Amino acid sequence: MSKNLTKRQAGVFLYIYDYIQENHYPPTVREIADSFGISSTNGVVEHLKALARKGFIEKDSFKSRAIRPLVPRELAVTVLEGGTITIPPTAPAATRTRRHGTRNYAQMEKPARQLRVLGNIACGTPIFAEENFDNALDIDPSIFSHGAEDCYALRVRGTSMIGDGIMPGDIVVVRPQQTAEDGELIAAMLDGSATVKRYTKRKGVVQLLPSNPDMEPIVVRPEDNVDFKILGSIRGVLRFYQ
Repeated sequence: MSKNLTKRQAGVFLYIYDYIQENHYPPTVREIADSFGISSTNGVVEHLKALARKGFIEKDSFKSRAIRPLVPRELAVTVLEGGTITIPPTAPAATRTRRHGTRNYAQMEKPARQLRVLGNIACGTPIFAEENFDNALDIDPSIFSHGAEDCYALRVRGTSMIGDGIMPGDIVVVRPQQTAEDGELIAAMLDGSATVKRYTKRKGVVQLLPSNPDMEPIVVRPEDNVDFKILGSIRGVLRFYQ
């Protein structure tokens, strides 16, 4: 059965494949759109539907990073070079056939998800956030957030949250969100600096509370004209022993 792609579909497939090889997790629809200069994500969705229909990818429509390539990269390259391809409908899931032979492609099983470590955050006086990719841990981020895969990690500096068991050198897992419940443990940004504290708000006044009795709360009043935003909820703490 012939499964011809358009050149744009082949390009999208190559982008997805190469993105996974580099980052160890798939791109979002928005990232694909930005890469190809497609103004609407609907256009990308149509390309993904075509790739899925033709047997090149598998996608979970309920998750943002759940695109799984099913065939070798070389098939899309063949299309871009002006060739044609054939994928027998009876081929096993981990094997796809092209004109010049058969290649086992078990290595393209769903890529392992990793927890990205993006830098440092203070448990004490706020420090400038280092939101650059540092490394990744072979841990599925979804275990910290009931299936959500957007969690990331930050290394802790300071001792203001030792009462909550968060020690210097620990890694906190952050689920991105812009609001918080009263008493929730959060990562927050204050005038470009980041910190971990417990959040409360009374009559428009925000307090970021430490759990170290030797430290004072950080108070944010509307009239202070402070650039304050919530980065996310702290969903877990990781600690490594020497």
